[in-house]
Amino acid sequence: MSAMPEIPVERAPWRRIVLPASVILNLFLIAVIGGHILQARARGDTGFGSGVGTPLGRVLGRAEAILPPRDAAAFGAVMRRDLRNYAQDSLKLREARRELDRQIVADPFNPEATRHALSATQAAWNHLLDDFSGTLIEGLSQVSPEGRRKLITETQFAARGTPGEPP
Repeated sequence: MSAMPEIPVERAPWRRIVLPASVILNLFLIAVIGGHILQARARGDTGFGSGVGTPLGRVLGRAEAILPPRDAAAFGAVMRRDLRNYAQDSLKLREARRELDRQIVADPFNPEATRHALSATQAAWNHLLDDFSGTLIEGLSQVSPEGRRKLITETQFAARGTPGEPP
């Protein structure tokens, strides 16, 4: 009986480094992202200056990012001051929209219930807009003419999906 000699398998030296480094890097990135999310929640971040929060907060944060620093500070101060006034309206709109969504996918479909849910959604939207309009106008009044032009230019191009200067 002959025994076959074992051939030692040599691993490339870089393999001993790459896998542990990759695991460590992934754990580090998970910790950084998790810490950022937890910190935003702990601050009660409403979305100003970040992607966290309500859609309205994200829109206002985007507006602040577009504006020059002095205009952004003045605009943001007004908007944050009254945020609690229309936060409840935003929640009511979200609930009305959820009910509309439920009615749209209901089986069997109930046209009258869907019509009622659509009407409630429209009423909630109008109420939010009525409450928010005064604050928005006051906030915009704190912004320089150049800042307001930049805000409009950037939002128009963002809506079209093309960055650049107006024609």
